[in-house]
Amino acid sequence: MMDADSLCYSSLKEEDGEEVVAFMAEHFFPREPLSTGLHMTYEDNKEWIHGSVQEWARSGMSVVARYPATGRLAGTLLGTILTHQQPNTYQQALNSPKTKVYIAVKTLHTVLSVLEAAVDFFARYQCVDRILELAMITVSEQMGDRGVGRRLVQAVPWFPGRVSSGAANWAPAGHRPGHGRALAGGSSRALGYESLYTMD
Repeated sequence: MMDADSLCYSSLKEEDGEEVVAFMAEHFFPREPLSTGLHMTYEDNKEWIHGSVQEWARSGMSVVARYPATGRLAGTLLGTILTHQQPNTYQQALNSPKTKVYIAVKTLHTVLSVLEAAVDFFARYQCVDRILELAMITVSEQMGDRGVGRRLVQAVPWFPGRVSSGAANWAPAGHRPGHGRALAGGSSRALGYESLYTMD
């Protein structure tokens, strides 16, 4: 049986964008609690998710996990850097004219924007000038409960222990797990994250 350490981890490239979107259409949107609660499918999100994945790829903070024998995706992590000038992610999607077409999508991004604004990370960590935000983590059902989510987080270039001494001050933000199980709970705490807000 394969486990998380059997997979190959690498940075997400822009040319992998469509493959990642297809993976999310199969494994993220049908299982992610907010999406299912709003009865929202990939079709509702396809107008904005393609461009957003490209942006997350350009950030250099996104990671993919692949099966070594086939190269197929087993997991993805979409991350970005927040700064004083750009302190949130989801407000951009909320302001997109395309997003406003879908009431459920607009509702979701409104909720996420409120959550992002709930904690002022730059005020809480005054020495920080950049924040690593793990926006969406998706793991295939076949590789669930095998530590893939944790290994995806550990593979992010700015994860503690991978940051060079010359890197800018930074802090981790929250993430939105792509399955109904609470990866955000046990795995995040085990990796040293603290919970500043929760959403039931």
